[in-house]
Amino acid sequence: MNRLITYAIFTCLATLSFANRSSVLPSDSTPYLGTRHYLCLNLGGGMHSHLFESEAGESKLGYGGLLEVKYQLIPKHWGIGIGMQLSSYRSSTRINYGYAQTFTHLDNNLTYTLNTQFHDWEERQDVLAIEIPLSLQYENAINSKWKFLMGVGVTLSIPVIKEYSSRNGYYTTSGWFESTNVEYEDLQNHGFRTNLNGQSGEICGLGKSIGSYAEFGFNRSMGQKCAFHMGLYCQYGITNSNNPLDKNIYDGEEYVGAFGSNQYTDIHLFKAGMKLGFRFDLKDRKREKEAEQIVERRLEERERQKEIAAAAEKMKRERFLQEQRDRIRKKEENDQEMERNREKIEAFHKLSLKEKKEATLALKRIADEAIYAYPNSIPTFPEEIERSFDVIYTYLAKNADVTLLIVGHTDNTIKESRSFPVGQKRAEAFKQALIRKGIPEDRMECVSKGNTQPVASNNTKGGRELNNRTELKLKGGEAEE
Repeated sequence: MNRLITYAIFTCLATLSFANRSSVLPSDSTPYLGTRHYLCLNLGGGMHSHLFESEAGESKLGYGGLLEVKYQLIPKHWGIGIGMQLSSYRSSTRINYGYAQTFTHLDNNLTYTLNTQFHDWEERQDVLAIEIPLSLQYENAINSKWKFLMGVGVTLSIPVIKEYSSRNGYYTTSGWFESTNVEYEDLQNHGFRTNLNGQSGEICGLGKSIGSYAEFGFNRSMGQKCAFHMGLYCQYGITNSNNPLDKNIYDGEEYVGAFGSNQYTDIHLFKAGMKLGFRFDLKDRKREKEAEQIVERRLEERERQKEIAAAAEKMKRERFLQEQRDRIRKKEENDQEMERNREKIEAFHKLSLKEKKEATLALKRIADEAIYAYPNSIPTFPEEIERSFDVIYTYLAKNADVTLLIVGHTDNTIKESRSFPVGQKRAEAFKQALIRKGIPEDRMECVSKGNTQPVASNNTKGGRELNNRTELKLKGGEAEE
């Protein structure tokens, strides 16, 4: 939160610096016309929420809006502003939390422990507050139409509507009697039950708070008396707005809500967003006439600037046409070069696909032609598939990011707890055979799937022979599937 406030202040200062530089231009300077009085009407919205931390639940920020009426008194650049805002706030908390309370049962006068456990209980808090901001205002003209405005100050927030409502989840209550060492969970007439969502009520303990306030924006003149305003605002509650009851969220008799419980004790209001509106100038007729004369002089200067610009445009037209012709020629040359590059890429891609296909077929042949003395021994290979090893070696040499994945499988005659070690041993044995054939050891990886991926029925001898296998796959790079 401190970073957010620092960033907002830095942005305001940077914009203020820009406004100061812009306002010294002779053509846009505005003479001082006396103290100005403004009435502002704004609508805004953004992130409006409560900031809190609690071991009982996780917080989630919400959104809201504001309606603002403000009066500004600005003698020259610096002034003051005071107003009234109607702001809505929304937040929610998801509670997975449990606690125990000791009571005496009314029916049998026995002492018991009431255990309350919340399960994904989601409660939403909605607050409507009247806020009174008091701020120091700064205003500076950028040009004849635009003005920069910023303000910093404090705000008093008074909640007028504050409600909670549960949306999801449930909480359970049960009673453990020490005398009988029995815990009762489903005795609704005794208060031991499952409570579903749908509970709502007024938030207790949420009161007034004071917060820091900052805003900055721009006004665009729409006439002598009216300007359109757009800007950003940020407010953070300095003081704690919550004075909760000394109760648990469910106190054994009623659900008091998260903010009304002793699990949520430190709550601060926060809002940040954008607002749009209008500002009305309550100035006298004398200053209106002076402003009209300024506008007339600026209009005359703009007409002269248009004539100069028209003459310059005529001189630039021919150069522009020549630049257009040059761009067309360069575009044609670039298109031809791109076409040649595309053909090269397609040819390379086709070659890569062919090499990948040959390598995949070679791996399958090596795995199929492997000869085992017994299931987990290092296999041997017939001379007819020696070329397949050359294909694999060449493919790995060309593709440095590709590795060889050796996967060992078993049938279901081996216990499930031993099938993975046996499959791993089979893969490692195959790896040793490939190392003898010249395949680099660091380009191979062994894994076991045990008896989890049969390719045939384990009810026949032929099916079990097929399931006791070793598979070779390409992994990584273009070979990844």
